[in-house]
Amino acid sequence: MTLWNNLLGNLAVVAICTSLLTFGNPWFARLHRRAQPLALGIIMACGTACVMLLPFQFLTGVYLDLRYTFIGISAFFGGPIAVVLPLVTALAMRISAGGTGVATGVVHILLTAGSCLILWRLTKAGTVTAGRLVTVAGAVAASGTVGFVFTVAVSRWGVVFPAVVAPFASVLFVSTTFSGLAILQERRRVLITNENRIYRAIIEALPDCLNAKDLDGRFIAANPATAALMKAPSVSTLLGKSDADFYPAEIAAEFHAVEQDLIRQGKPLMVEQKFTGLDGRDVWLATLKAPIRDERGMITGLVTHNREITEQKRTELALATARTRLADAVSNMADGLAMFDGRGTLLFRNEQYLALFPLTADVRDVGTSLKDVLRLSIERGEDQAASTCPEDTVERSFATFMTPGTRQFRLADGRWIEARTRHATDGGAMIVFTDVTAAKEAEVDLKVLNTHLAGLATTDALTGLSNRRAFDLALDEMTRKAKEAGEANEGLGLLMIDVDRFKAYNDTYGHPAGDACLKAIAACLAEAASVHPDAVVARYGGEEIAVILPGVGEEQALHIAERLCAAVRGRMMPHAGSDKGIVTVSIGVALSSPHGGQRRDDLLTEADSGLYSAKALGRDQVQRAAPQGARRRARR
Repeated sequence: MTLWNNLLGNLAVVAICTSLLTFGNPWFARLHRRAQPLALGIIMACGTACVMLLPFQFLTGVYLDLRYTFIGISAFFGGPIAVVLPLVTALAMRISAGGTGVATGVVHILLTAGSCLILWRLTKAGTVTAGRLVTVAGAVAASGTVGFVFTVAVSRWGVVFPAVVAPFASVLFVSTTFSGLAILQERRRVLITNENRIYRAIIEALPDCLNAKDLDGRFIAANPATAALMKAPSVSTLLGKSDADFYPAEIAAEFHAVEQDLIRQGKPLMVEQKFTGLDGRDVWLATLKAPIRDERGMITGLVTHNREITEQKRTELALATARTRLADAVSNMADGLAMFDGRGTLLFRNEQYLALFPLTADVRDVGTSLKDVLRLSIERGEDQAASTCPEDTVERSFATFMTPGTRQFRLADGRWIEARTRHATDGGAMIVFTDVTAAKEAEVDLKVLNTHLAGLATTDALTGLSNRRAFDLALDEMTRKAKEAGEANEGLGLLMIDVDRFKAYNDTYGHPAGDACLKAIAACLAEAASVHPDAVVARYGGEEIAVILPGVGEEQALHIAERLCAAVRGRMMPHAGSDKGIVTVSIGVALSSPHGGQRRDDLLTEADSGLYSAKALGRDQVQRAAPQGARRRARR
């Protein structure tokens, strides 16, 4: 009974020390790398001391313990640093115990430490496996019992081997194996935990989306990039949900169809997916989907890696578009292209280059000098620049063509050619010749059109007179010039004309007739005002017409106003709504001060005042209002 109690005690010590190593492994992991073997050695030394204090007796006088397990484990897993304390503890306690087996015990201890250190050295560069651990257990069992071969008499070997050696070796083998497997398993668990932590950190830091789903398309794992793509607040809010919770039904259905196809095929699938994101922009994803299988090989879900390639797709589309455009441009090139070396010798030309210069096409070939081409172009009358061919003209043209830049020249047949020169890598020049005749003609047409548009912008559409904008600009300019002229100012007249009782005319004859009446009056006034070559006649607004008369005095201004009034009266246009019976006009006259100090607003006010007086005095007449200064003096 004592045998089993002590044996179980030894095994319990082995189990306790092993548990300390496994359950305390997180604490050991926080130690410095060089301190970890020392901590292992301390625990193994304690275990060695405990089992040597609890020896078990196999035969009379034969006491054994499991010290070799602790020595072997510390040597194999910790190396020389870890085995020192257990080794010293075992040697010290065995020598102090004395007895006839001291020498054998010391030899066994040293053999165990040495053999396991050798195995540690052989395994250091590799991975600890169960097979190598069995080898360690065998080495411990052998080194702990080999001494019996030399110390037991041959006559007793038949009794000692089955009674001591075989059982003790088996106990050493089993205790070392289970202790080593427990430590190995814990180390593997820690390694896997660390690897998982590293993988998790990598996955979370990955800018691409990585997630896993079950067979129903629900998220079971995801990284922050996936949550960002789905516009989810966090990863936890994704778990248990599907694409349908974040995308429109048609997009979610498309994603789900791809996943179901993958599940049916059971093979990884690489696809490119385009969809409209939650923010309304088009998104391209390069998606890798792979099945997740259990230990039986059954598909239990799928893992998805999404990489956004929107910018790449845009770049590819832009590149494809550019290539297409370039191909179209080359195939339909209408320009002439010529390349010359540094001395001006033609190296390359296309057919359009010859078509642009038909009179010298026969000499514009590879190997010809540009100077010879220019000389013959002048001699044959193709170049309009010169009728003769002085050498300095050729030299100047040659230098111009070979210098980077753009120039235009006209041929004798009237065509305009533009030459764009760029430096070539060999020091020569590449010249692109373009027929810009149409552009030149369009430029002329554009100038004409702009002139016409400018006229439209300053012309009243109904009467054909200058409009209010043109009137304001002209009055501003003429008053400015009058001020600048000062003493030399010849005077500036302003006539404000209003059609008498025009509202009654519209009410009587209708607005179309009123428009026709205004057009006729405008033509009449313009013709009558033509006696002054610089007069500006403009429609001021409604039925009001203004006339600016630069360089006139009071007598001339009043004379022209009377002429205009009489001209309208002389047209004898019927007006049943007027007491005159015909269409008439009233005119107010204003004149700038002799020194040009009158402001435009003063002129307008005076002309309007004169017009008011003309209407108040019976219409169909001309009145000049008193100048602003005179009216102010009269009021005083």
